[in-house]
Amino acid sequence: MATNATKSSPNTSLIDAPVNKMLFKMAAPISIGMMSTFLFQIVDTYFVGQLGSNELAALAFSSTAYFMFIAVFIGMSIGVSSVVAKAAGAADIAKVRLLTTLALLLVIILSGVASFAAREAIAPMFSGLGADATVLPLIDSYMSILYLSFPLLVFGIVGSGAVRATGVLMLTEVIFAIAGVINLVFDYLLIFGIGPFPELGLEGAAIATAMSFGFIFIGMTVIMLRKQLISIVSLFNFAAVWHGFKDIFKIALPTIIMQLLVPATGMFVTFLLAGYGAEMVAAFGVASRIEALALIGIFAVSSAMTPFIAQNFGAGRHDRIDTAIIFAGKASLYMGVVIFIALALLGPWIAAIFSQDPKIINFVTFYFRIVAVSYGFYGILNVTSAIFNGLQLPLLSLKLMSVKTLLFTIPPLFLAAYFNVTVILIALAASNIAAGIYAGFEMRKSERKHGRPVADLSVFRDIWQDIKNLFSLK
Repeated sequence: MATNATKSSPNTSLIDAPVNKMLFKMAAPISIGMMSTFLFQIVDTYFVGQLGSNELAALAFSSTAYFMFIAVFIGMSIGVSSVVAKAAGAADIAKVRLLTTLALLLVIILSGVASFAAREAIAPMFSGLGADATVLPLIDSYMSILYLSFPLLVFGIVGSGAVRATGVLMLTEVIFAIAGVINLVFDYLLIFGIGPFPELGLEGAAIATAMSFGFIFIGMTVIMLRKQLISIVSLFNFAAVWHGFKDIFKIALPTIIMQLLVPATGMFVTFLLAGYGAEMVAAFGVASRIEALALIGIFAVSSAMTPFIAQNFGAGRHDRIDTAIIFAGKASLYMGVVIFIALALLGPWIAAIFSQDPKIINFVTFYFRIVAVSYGFYGILNVTSAIFNGLQLPLLSLKLMSVKTLLFTIPPLFLAAYFNVTVILIALAASNIAAGIYAGFEMRKSERKHGRPVADLSVFRDIWQDIKNLFSLK
């Protein structure tokens, strides 16, 4: 493949531009792409909610498997983003192409196998989660289609991670935004049978989502070809491929495990709530989708941190890494406060958009008045994990999420289930708060171990200074 100096060279703004400005510039378009991705679920929830509580419960059960499947490849995307960004920071263009091409080949093979296996296991898997004979056929009609289309989505997710790692941001987010519009339009047409389109109900929602995944696959392929990030020839250097494989999975394997712990928690909560009836499962599904959309800003900062930290790590710009750590901690706490206030006040009205069932509206209202208190701390956990991945320390990220899930979340939830739903929600909030405090402790410990200046800085001291500046206090 012919080289082009402009297209081949990595974007150096990640190691040159002012830190806070660059992180904001990265997070803004990423949030647009994430919003489009999460809107797949939000739009499905809105339209499916018009069909009835059973369909909404089926969608809630399906979401646990959806996020479990996607989590594997988000973990791989993070790993690819980290190693590609480090290579880009070191100006090793050949390695950037090799890693990207190898990652895409792996994701096609792995996602194809996983999709087929998961499709064959729909009945036993969802029965085990508590789906009854009324809901199970609805789940099958939805997930049978979605599983077949997942390879298209995860190819786009991993590809976008590689593209972002080279400093190209807006193009990938435009692709995801257009895909969101495609899903919205065809959801409406296929679920309700508008015009010449058949009325397919829940199956129509799955087809619309699959169509949007197809667009993501095509769009991301075009971008990567135009940016010359794909090089089939590089795969014939078997020694380099082996080293690239090890580089990717050194970060990706612990990150995949870490990502799986998040939907595993959701599956456990779904299992616990199934004991309280299908309405509680449906309500949790609604709350989870709204929550994912509300947390986009925090997720976007986390996603921006990994390639930013990795490129600066590869370039030896540790001063910029320290500045970014403080920025991320403050941003997470500020956004957490704003999200809590908005959802605590608007929860009942937001819930009513998706369902008129009083039980669902009440659950969503209490969910946000209790769990949303912890979002700032949850954000600290996420950005700290992203920072460790950028520093090529994935085992520390895995340690954070393992402690959060296996110590702070699962045992308290198990005990809370013996009381009532409110206690379950309190346990969820407490686990996020404890995990955020623990993540801050681990970050400080890591920085002191490596003698980094940020070990002597304080996010909370900076926040207090921001408050004084806001009110002009001296």
